[in-house]
Amino acid sequence: MDDKLNKGLLQNEGEGSKTADKNYREAATGFAKKTDTLKKGLEAERDVEMYKDDFDSAEKAGRSHSAGDLPNDLSGNFDDKK
Repeated sequence: MDDKLNKGLLQNEGEGSKTADKNYREAATGFAKKTDTLKKGLEAERDVEMYKDDFDSAEKAGRSHSAGDLPNDLSGNFDDKK
């Protein structure tokens, strides 16, 4: 681990991390190559239709909180570090 730190391999790349992008693309490609993606898509569609009320309820709960709902949304004070 220290060797990686010394070589700079674990440095923060900031937004748009090339390493994270590369890892994601490799994993997504591997998944697509070894999985019947059409079948998985049809299964997901069936699950959404079967549990439509649950999905709608979750979406409604997520949308119920928008910018301006919390005091810090308006003040811009997002410093959670203590």
